Amino acid sequence: MARPRVRAALAALATLAAFALVPAGCGGRFDLPTERPDNFVPTDQSYAMLATWSNQPGVQDLLLTQGLGNQLFALFNQGGTGGPAVPRGEVRLYPLTRPEAIGPPYFEALRSLFNPVALSAGSSPVRLFVLDQGDSCRAKFDVRRNSCEPDPDTTRATGHPFRNQIYDYSSTWRVREYGLGGGDTVSTFTDTTIAQPFGIAADNQGRVYVAGLVVVLDTNQIDQRIRTRKAVSRVYRYKRGLRYPGVLDVNMPGTASWHRDTTWLVFDGTGASSVSDPRGLHWSPVGTDPLYIADRGNNQAKSVSTAQVAVPIARVDGSVTGAAFNHPEGVTADLAGFFYVVDRENRRVLRFTTAGEYIQRVDVEPNAEGLPLLDPTSIAVDDSLAYIADRGRGQIIRFKRRP
Repeated sequence: MARPRVRAALAALATLAAFALVPAGCGGRFDLPTERPDNFVPTDQSYAMLATWSNQPGVQDLLLTQGLGNQLFALFNQGGTGGPAVPRGEVRLYPLTRPEAIGPPYFEALRSLFNPVALSAGSSPVRLFVLDQGDSCRAKFDVRRNSCEPDPDTTRATGHPFRNQIYDYSSTWRVREYGLGGGDTVSTFTDTTIAQPFGIAADNQGRVYVAGLVVVLDTNQIDQRIRTRKAVSRVYRYKRGLRYPGVLDVNMPGTASWHRDTTWLVFDGTGASSVSDPRGLHWSPVGTDPLYIADRGNNQAKSVSTAQVAVPIARVDGSVTGAAFNHPEGVTADLAGFFYVVDRENRRVLRFTTAGEYIQRVDVEPNAEGLPLLDPTSIAVDDSLAYIADRGRGQIIRFKRRP
């Protein structure tokens, strides 16, 4: 019987002989650290899917207040009609690790929102701002005709045609301000020049930014007596209080607490500091205090200066990944200086540096059912966590960045 050392030597020779049968240059099949057959394994510093919170129908926007004691808010919009007597939207507060909302709708007054579409937090002390698109039918409801539609009688008979106008400004779009701990409305405002708002952001100076489509009068260059209404894209900024003592902003009926800051705005266009159909907004205190914009019409995301007009900082279109953006909807940034873009029609979320350099894809792992994003609308982040609102599946998906 061979001794143990002899048996070990014979086994080693047998192993070498087996490898000698393999043709030169043809290694045996083995899994690389970053791949497996039919299953992508993320590399270090990618995002891991931690949990899928299902049964979140109507989820529209997410907000994670950053820093110590951060809180996660979710805005829901159930759609439909019916005015304020029929609740269509609400805001809920969630723990960071569980899908069960904390108590009833966080602000009871928000149960009467018309058509809420976006959330933001800012100012000092921190306030929560809700962008409500309003109910245009209720705002234009004409009790004489029992209708909000344009007058079908165009014969110019006595009193006809009745003007298709706004009768109830409380039902138009507006920004609603609340304390972060709940309670009654702190303030509210609207702007009659904005036809449809889509995005909102707030900075630490108490200013509020609103993105949307604005109605302007375009003067005919040949005959300046002729002016035509047209819709253009804008991002406006609003400041607290009155611009001049005792003088209300004529475009902002019903409030003495706010006025539009005409010293700053973002114009319509295709350039690095202009927009077309702007959607999500986010203001960041990192670096030069940029305002991030999901520029849906230009299929870009960009950051612009909030200190000066028409000064661009960064612009991205997703093409570095091999696929350009297709209707980006949401944008946010973390306190480390990275910003995130919800590329809605491409069903993905991408992460960039402050300068616009592509870093990684956040939703690299599917949800708990093994399914990719269906209709992402928003993302909320801190230094390592990311929450994505998938309105298509009625889910909030929680990710964490690997070290």
